Amino acid sequence: MAAHVLALCRYSDVSPRLFEALIRRFESLEDVFRAEIAELLDIEGVSEQAAEVLAEAPGRLPEAETFVKSISEREIGLCTRFDKEYSNLLLELHDPPPLLYVRGKLPDHHRKTVCLVGARNATSDGQKLTSVLAKAFAGAGVQIVSSLDGGAAAVAHLACKTAGGVSFAITNAGFDQCLNPEIMPLAIDIAGTGGIISEYSPEATITEQTESQTSRLLAGLCHGVVITEAYSDSTEMLDLMKACAEVGKLVFFVVDPDVGALADEKSLAHALSNGAVLLEGLDKVNDIVKSLV
Repeated sequence: MAAHVLALCRYSDVSPRLFEALIRRFESLEDVFRAEIAELLDIEGVSEQAAEVLAEAPGRLPEAETFVKSISEREIGLCTRFDKEYSNLLLELHDPPPLLYVRGKLPDHHRKTVCLVGARNATSDGQKLTSVLAKAFAGAGVQIVSSLDGGAAAVAHLACKTAGGVSFAITNAGFDQCLNPEIMPLAIDIAGTGGIISEYSPEATITEQTESQTSRLLAGLCHGVVITEAYSDSTEMLDLMKACAEVGKLVFFVVDPDVGALADEKSLAHALSNGAVLLEGLDKVNDIVKSLV
């Protein structure tokens, strides 16, 4: 199945949104591969050139199968949207990723999962708040997803592990590009009990588009998002809140009662305008956990 998905996405330039349209139209991969050019042209946004490339996708299967073998030899897992490990939460997105690359494992979609994020250049107060919340979520049996960008995300992963919890990191590039020497020890730690997840092949580099798409994946893999610190220059945080608003995902902005909201006026206003709920106090974890459905 992975080779069929790759023949479309990697070798025929099918985007997640177009892949979703193809599955909605033809219902199965087999039917997509049997589709005539005239049928493909009936799909909105498919040009004649794109339809011709799609029609040639079956011929790309040998190449895709070779790639699957090379990935397996590198101990990188592949999970398509047709596999049982694939989270149903991702299907709530308008353009769920057709395929994920995984080191370790994927979150258990039968358990509650929270996305815990803060500023990349987290202050000491932001780090402390993130650590307290991560340990509390882990103690409540809630899985944590976050980025692999350092700052508050690194604190979330480390605190989760300290409390005996499981965390998962979403990358904004392929594994070969994002796992630099500074991040590698943390990534190995995370993959030992949880997982490192990317929707990009190992060689893919970071772009503005991949960063934006990663925010959508963070929103898609959780039941709710918890923000500890954000400022107007935190574009990835703004992208995440936008992604949550598009699919109706719960967003909580936790306020430390001693130091107030760790945010500037613009970012706080943006969070509120996108439906974020302000919660004051470090004892609000139980309220958040109960809302994760």
